[in-house]
Amino acid sequence: MTGKAWVAKDYVYAFDIIVQDFWTSPLDPEDNAKFVMKGVSPDFAEENSFKDAGYTFIVAGHNFAGGGKSIEHVTTGLMGAGIQAVLADSFSRLQFRNAINYGLPFVTCKGINEIVNTGDEIEWNAVTGEVKNLTTGATAVSAPVPDFVKEVAQNGGMIAYIQKVIQENRVDEL
Repeated sequence: MTGKAWVAKDYVYAFDIIVQDFWTSPLDPEDNAKFVMKGVSPDFAEENSFKDAGYTFIVAGHNFAGGGKSIEHVTTGLMGAGIQAVLADSFSRLQFRNAINYGLPFVTCKGINEIVNTGDEIEWNAVTGEVKNLTTGATAVSAPVPDFVKEVAQNGGMIAYIQKVIQENRVDEL
C-alpha cells in the first residue's frame, strides 16, 4: 500500500477527529468524512477538506483516537475520507477495536511519527510490516497484522466476515 501521509500529534482524541456536532446516524462513511479532523486542526474546518487533501495514511504518536467513548463515526469517517491505514505508537483500545470491526488497519509502529512528515509518500507492506518513507528513504517496522484481522478487512468488516463464515459453515472458527 502506497500513499500520502498526514502526521498527527500525540493524544488526538476521538471527539476531535469528528466533533460531536457532526456525528450522524446511521453510520455513513461519506457523510462522516465531511468534517474529519475538524477539531484537530483549523486546516480541516471546511467540509471535506481532509478528504480533499488526498491522504492515504495517518501517522500518529501516542493514544490515537482516545477520549473514552466508542463512537464508530471516527472509523467510518476516516474510511470515507480515503484513509487506508493508521500507523501510530499506540491507540485507544475502543477505537482500535472499532477499526478491526470495520476492516481499517490500525497498526502499532513505534517511532513512526519521527520518520514521517505530513505530505511524505510512504509505502507499507501489511504482510512484512515494513514501512518505507519514499520521500526520505527512512524505514521502520510495524507490528504484524494478525491473519484474523486481515481476513476481516478482506471481507469488508466484521459483519461481512461473520456472514461469510456462517455461509461457509465454519461457525466453529468464531
